[in-house]
Amino acid sequence: MRLLAVVVLYHPGKDLAGNIDSYLSQVDKLLLWDNTPGDGQERLPLSDISHPERLEYRGCGRNVGIGAALNDAVAYAREYGYTHLLTLDQDSFFLQGDFRRYITAIQEYGENKRIIFSVNYFIKSRQSSLYPVTDTVDEVFSAMTSGTVYPVGLFEELGVFMEELFVWGIDCEYCWRAARRGVRTVCFKSILLQHDLGYQKKKHRLLGKEVFPNEYPPARTYYNVRNGMVLHKLYPESLNLKAHLRYHLYKRIIFVLLYEKRKIAKWKALWDGYRDGKRGRLGERG
Repeated sequence: MRLLAVVVLYHPGKDLAGNIDSYLSQVDKLLLWDNTPGDGQERLPLSDISHPERLEYRGCGRNVGIGAALNDAVAYAREYGYTHLLTLDQDSFFLQGDFRRYITAIQEYGENKRIIFSVNYFIKSRQSSLYPVTDTVDEVFSAMTSGTVYPVGLFEELGVFMEELFVWGIDCEYCWRAARRGVRTVCFKSILLQHDLGYQKKKHRLLGKEVFPNEYPPARTYYNVRNGMVLHKLYPESLNLKAHLRYHLYKRIIFVLLYEKRKIAKWKALWDGYRDGKRGRLGERG
């Protein structure tokens, strides 16, 4: 296995070096695609990183979206003969030894199979795992971007990531496209990636129930609504539109009113996302 990893950066925090160090020694190359506007390479907190020779900084000085950044890594993997691509978020990390176990598990399961490989997730804000931790490798509906390993040959067969979505839904769209072609997504339930979902900050009580709003910024709010509507049209068997809108639109309207800042900007993003989702508009928000 020749493993290329890519992390898409956007205003990364001080924990970036520690996160990267949790897996850098086990990859052959790590691309850092920076979507932060401006030339931010000098500002990256990476002075104490191990194996700096394995890093390559990439970007174009503006936010091109997650899909375009991942597709740059796909092209790089093809050009330089890597066999697998690992995609990661900037705030995700493995506890000591877990990433080595993950790679070993993939190799033992069959690294050359037509399979998308993924991990279980320990959701830091909830202090619990996404799936029950078991010693099984199970087929799952889809995988998140962070921690997923793709055999590079799949991109020749299935095509590249759908960068027109810009951010939200790129990971699950690829898994759903793969499933239609008989390519499974499997999860190693015993291997945990330390990860967080969205922008959950504080729990609240609403009508006697505990709620944990995802306080997405306006730009992300827009794509969450719009892309879910677009993906339902493409994969009606995979995305329940009523459930999606209930969580990302209807509940969010109430949560923004009660708990969140930047109310006008977020409400406008919700409306624009719904309008453009109905129209089937793709690409970066205008």
